[in-house]
Amino acid sequence: MEVTVGPTLAKCYGVGLRSCMVVNGEFFYDGIEGFEYEAGYDYRLRIGKYDPWDGGEPPQDAGAYAYRLLEQLEKTPAPSTPATLSVGPARVICARSDDFCPVVNGAPYDDLINSFEYEGGYHYVLETHRYGDGRYVLSDVVSRARAAGAEEEITVRRHRVECGDGHPGYCKVVNGAPYRGEIVGFQPRHEVDYRLRAERFDMFPEGMTGSPNVPAHGYRWLETLEATPGN
Repeated sequence: MEVTVGPTLAKCYGVGLRSCMVVNGEFFYDGIEGFEYEAGYDYRLRIGKYDPWDGGEPPQDAGAYAYRLLEQLEKTPAPSTPATLSVGPARVICARSDDFCPVVNGAPYDDLINSFEYEGGYHYVLETHRYGDGRYVLSDVVSRARAAGAEEEITVRRHRVECGDGHPGYCKVVNGAPYRGEIVGFQPRHEVDYRLRAERFDMFPEGMTGSPNVPAHGYRWLETLEATPGN
């Protein structure tokens, strides 16, 4: 079959969160044997589809078919525009899914920045290329500055609640109130109440504001002071 492949990888869900090529305008959850993907290009390929299981039952979570490259017909640079992005130091609950999303230019961004390796706890400024599908490919990390602030004790309740701020989502309860952000470096267990020593930092560089569903401050886990299992 002849297919087109888009210039960026997209956030998608299989067994868990992953990235997918966009083939003929749709998420493609498989690989293509022999095809070396490079972001930033539009491709036209001739590929073969076959049954790798010889008619047997595929393993759990495996596709019924596999694909191999027969011929790369075209590889052309995709049109793009330069874009400077500010990426916040902690992720927040996504606007369209129950995952954590990076904060890009003050708002949750529910997709991938191709070639960018995010690490929580840092303010980033990125130079990127933006493509027609609305996704970005990193060209340069302009700056990476550690988010810092004062230490304080916080409590994290075991159950999540509706965020109640006019936007969908379920939030952890931090210091008795719904909180949309993640706590950088903290790996909670279900059904446990916590008291933590944390570092509180600003989510936005000086002079920048964000959308209403992004908290003004974030936290970095420093120490677990108390963990109380529920009944």
